[in-house]
Amino acid sequence: MRENQPRTTTEPKMSNAKRRGWTFVAVLSAVLTVAVVGCGTSGKAPSNTGGSSASTPASTTNTAASTGNANGAIVDGLFEEPGNLNPILGPNMTFSEIVDAALYRNLFMVDPTNKLIPQMASVVPTVANGGISKDGLTYDIHLNPNAKWSNGDPFTSKDVEVTYKLLTSSDVNAVSRLGWDDVQSLQIVSPTEFKVHLKKPDPGFLNDALANPMPGILPASVFGNMNPKDVNTASFNHDPTVTNGPYKFVSWVPGASITVTANPYWVGPKPKTQTIQFKIIPDQNTLLTNVKAHAINVWYFDPITDVPQLQAISGANVHLTPQPAFEMGLINQRNPILQDVRVRQALEMAIDRQAIVQQVYKGNAVLLGADQSKMSWTSNPNIQPYPYDPTQAKKLLAEAGWTMGSDGYLHKNGQILALTYSSTAGNSVREATERLIQYWFKQIGVKLTIKNAPANVFFGTMLPSGKGWDIAEYESLDSSNPTSATAQDFTPSGSSDYGNFNNPTVNRLMKQVQVTVDQTKAKQMMAQVEQILHDQLPALWYFAPDEVDTSVGISGYQPNPWSVDTWNVYDWQLNN
Repeated sequence: MRENQPRTTTEPKMSNAKRRGWTFVAVLSAVLTVAVVGCGTSGKAPSNTGGSSASTPASTTNTAASTGNANGAIVDGLFEEPGNLNPILGPNMTFSEIVDAALYRNLFMVDPTNKLIPQMASVVPTVANGGISKDGLTYDIHLNPNAKWSNGDPFTSKDVEVTYKLLTSSDVNAVSRLGWDDVQSLQIVSPTEFKVHLKKPDPGFLNDALANPMPGILPASVFGNMNPKDVNTASFNHDPTVTNGPYKFVSWVPGASITVTANPYWVGPKPKTQTIQFKIIPDQNTLLTNVKAHAINVWYFDPITDVPQLQAISGANVHLTPQPAFEMGLINQRNPILQDVRVRQALEMAIDRQAIVQQVYKGNAVLLGADQSKMSWTSNPNIQPYPYDPTQAKKLLAEAGWTMGSDGYLHKNGQILALTYSSTAGNSVREATERLIQYWFKQIGVKLTIKNAPANVFFGTMLPSGKGWDIAEYESLDSSNPTSATAQDFTPSGSSDYGNFNNPTVNRLMKQVQVTVDQTKAKQMMAQVEQILHDQLPALWYFAPDEVDTSVGISGYQPNPWSVDTWNVYDWQLNN
């Protein structure tokens, strides 16, 4: 179905919050009281900590000492339970990646300064050092000769070859094939050296294929002779017998915890803590209670509304870190109602996103007009966020043929404009956002039903199926190669194109940009892509929120906006 052309300006204008006066303030306060305080957080208003305007992470510390955990283990609280512990399998979940980064290491890792550092490899290949051919088609990779698996077996080129073959098999539910799909062949030179020959230049190959915990590298000793069809259901997925990261697997009690212990054969810095327990607590109020009781030492993705309480905890370090991420309401374009761009634009302009930033996120987020944050080199500086303009939203819906009924909702051809909004269950900040959006949509005649689901259901079956939701809110994190997120989320070949967006111009430009070595030219093409994503709205663009993390009673914790919190888990140590 051909979409109508955009009918709105991209120029921002001042929020109408003040003009709406006390009626809006009262409604906003009531919604936040139900959605945030009702979820167990304090009624005390959090202070504005400066947030996203900072160029470096902000950290607040209560210097009182913590006694730590009696059993000597560091406890990392997980809001979501991983879908599995196989580093090449979907679903793509941040909390799976957190555990995987402790158990597995790829050849490289991205550090907090957005630079590649070797992990299982010995050196980062470049054109200058001869590791990448001048035409960009051949990569010569050298592995650390001392790298081993947790059973003492050497980590070799064969492990990488086996992983490559499984990742590119259509029978495997791969979390991502980005980068690997561009490989023409993989040539083993020796146990510690292999060459990758690409079909076409791919400047993001190292970052996409060889620098993420997911996908990571599998042990050939386990998967070398396995039928690809059997990988998805292998017992290894929930009981990994061999790993190559700082830690190795001990146990997984479903719904309760995952326990790992230091890997004596890990080639990197020796872990400072013998045991780490990932405690599964899918309720943010309970997580907060556990932090206050010093029952957990690490809490990742904390609600911004809890910052004042976290700052008051003895021995707690609260980290607020700008990150290259985008919170969005993904549009399910399988719904004929949402195939009209005027409807999508109306929904975007019906949401006072600046009010959400100020009232829910306490200023610790930056509004977006597309999917690239200001931290990404691909960001188009000419794109401005849509204005909050419910009057224009009503006009667009009227132009699209929707008329107000006596029930207070819009109707067209006997159909009510009713949508289902979904996100991960138990997230108090998103629940607050949902209730506000539900209120704002009602003001323009849109009936919104909220239907949340546990993370493993939301990411595992709900989003991929395209069923049971019309707008899905979640956060997507740009990697050090930010073009990969766009390719994955908004092209038909992407593993996360859950909204079924298919724009021929975007598809063509993304294919070109991913083989363009000249970053200036790539940026020009991405600027065009971002303009289309802004105009066509495959998602409601919200904001880039600061990452909020808390460490309690431990040293060595360092936020990394380009990776997950366990990127340097070997440095974590309980305070005495």
